[in-house]
Amino acid sequence: MKYLDLRKFIEGNVFGILDVAKLFPEEKPEAIRTQLYRLVKNERLFPIKRGLYAFDKNKVDDLELAGKLYSPSYISLETALNYYGVIPDIPMAVRSVTPITTKKIETDLGDYYYLKIDSKLFFGFSQAPYAIAHKEKALLDYLYLRKVRKVSAEARLNLKGFDWKRYHEYAVFFPKWVQQLKLS
Repeated sequence: MKYLDLRKFIEGNVFGILDVAKLFPEEKPEAIRTQLYRLVKNERLFPIKRGLYAFDKNKVDDLELAGKLYSPSYISLETALNYYGVIPDIPMAVRSVTPITTKKIETDLGDYYYLKIDSKLFFGFSQAPYAIAHKEKALLDYLYLRKVRKVSAEARLNLKGFDWKRYHEYAVFFPKWVQQLKLS
């Protein structure tokens, strides 16, 4: 496996060791690890975390990386709400939800938080270009996981273009206290 072959066959900027193993099945796992180690040492690759690399660390998309760092997960909460323009505040870290366990992953590129959500609430997201909650689901996740009991005007929520039908379809899966919140 040579660097040019890797660039030719790997789509995107971020990839894992398993992606390389699938593309080069004739290579032994030890040889792949050694080659990747040498490419990192020669500064042709940037190590993000064990087994995860980028060709160019300056072109890593935070939202794409969030899904590759910890799976299954999808971007939600403040990150998704800001992405859709529902809240004006820019979060300092990428926040996602997962049905597995709450976790914080620190990288040289930033911090990534994964909050555990009940597996029956792990829905309502799209996969393209990365796993991100629909804005209605992101708001419900936020209200539920942050235990918001009252939504005030200080929340500065921009709910224009909200799909209220989708919101109510999703809300029925949440506890009654979330369903009964008044969004002003």
